[in-house]
Amino acid sequence: MQDEEGKTDELPQGITIPSDLQFSARMFPDEDYAKEAMYKLHSVLSVISQSIDLTNLDGVTVAFDYDEALADLDRGYETTYTLTATKGVAIGVAMAPTVIRDGVIKTHLVLNANYALSILEGPGEETEYFWQSLHLIAHECAHVEVTAAFDKSFPGFLLQKTHSNILDNMRWQVILATWDEYAVCRIAGSIGDDPVEGYLETLVKVLGDTRGQCCELIKAYRTHGDVGQIVGEVYGKLGDLLKYSSYFVGAAAAQETPETHPPALTDEAEFGWFSPFYERLIEMQEALWNEFGRWKNLDAFEAIGDILEDMAESIGVEASRESDDLIKFNIPYRPESMPDIAMTNPLMRALLGR
Repeated sequence: MQDEEGKTDELPQGITIPSDLQFSARMFPDEDYAKEAMYKLHSVLSVISQSIDLTNLDGVTVAFDYDEALADLDRGYETTYTLTATKGVAIGVAMAPTVIRDGVIKTHLVLNANYALSILEGPGEETEYFWQSLHLIAHECAHVEVTAAFDKSFPGFLLQKTHSNILDNMRWQVILATWDEYAVCRIAGSIGDDPVEGYLETLVKVLGDTRGQCCELIKAYRTHGDVGQIVGEVYGKLGDLLKYSSYFVGAAAAQETPETHPPALTDEAEFGWFSPFYERLIEMQEALWNEFGRWKNLDAFEAIGDILEDMAESIGVEASRESDDLIKFNIPYRPESMPDIAMTNPLMRALLGR
């Protein structure tokens, strides 16, 4: 069975999922299994929607062909960007893409059936996989509320705002990703499996790799000379570090006794250079959270972009604004980001302070 679609009946008060919510089941082995899964998922969403606002939920796709489901999703606007699952230090098994329906910003859930359907386990028979699936679904549901809150405060921004330069475009990609994951993890942190240890493990891994990877990328830039490429690469790596930090900090903040500075993180050799940026990130995210849905302007969000720029400058990618449309980037020569062969030259080492 390739695809099974259905709608929910009218719902009682206190439940915020739309009464006409559509479900799509892709590549299920048979129709009965698909109907059972959609029925149970609807029940789970109904419960979750009593604590997480799902009014702006567009629909739910549960797919055994997860990658294809992401690529096939109608996002309601023209774009050349194809949705793809995260692959790398973390593996993406669910996504909550923003879509436009009849001019309204909404969120569609796409769930990998191989990971989400442990919710079918019966009462009293729940294994750890049930609680992991429950948290996975709650996490994606929280994106619905977070996206709706931002759109209500700043209509016409999401999916519609265009930036006149590469710097602001990269800043806002990181700003939205880091804020979203912080807020989502804080909202959903107490539902189902506790994700904190997993997020911490991922953060420590990313932190340990990021600075060295950026230096290697700058070394490669000394040969290829493509400024746009190196700026995108370094900002991408640093943005990932801020995003994975936000996963951990948001989930930690949801606990009864938050611990944002565990030894596993602060004992990491690379934490020293990252520490001041990490402290600023915690402060900025807390400030945004305290004004959730009541933001007067984008200044507090822009502060996350400032952290990103300062991190890039500390690594060796400096940005200066010549005008609203023109950004000048400088990649200064530093010993840690010079090609190894160049550093065998005594004169070069002397010039760079070695």
